[in-house]
Amino acid sequence: MIAAIVDEDTATGLRLAGIENIYELSEKDATAEDLSQILDKIVYDFAVIIITERFAEKIRAKIRSINEMKHGITPIIVEIPDRKGAMEKEIDEISLLIKRAVGIRLK
Repeated sequence: MIAAIVDEDTATGLRLAGIENIYELSEKDATAEDLSQILDKIVYDFAVIIITERFAEKIRAKIRSINEMKHGITPIIVEIPDRKGAMEKEIDEISLLIKRAVGIRLK
């Protein structure tokens, strides 16, 4: 199953794509605590969790902790751009997961 933690505009697009489990927050009002509580609530119930890059940046340490502690491939936390576009990132979290899973770095 898929869940999403996103802003209002992204939520509309995901609903049109058929995703039902959407946790919608206002981009300006979403706090790290709010995001963290939602992630804690859903992390073990869904195989894929979609989160906007701007929200993920607010809880980066929690996402890395979840990725380091899991014993399989789920949940996969996928970061997507929001309506403002992609963010510049120093580290690509998906590449880290692939490296951990297969033991090599992909370019």
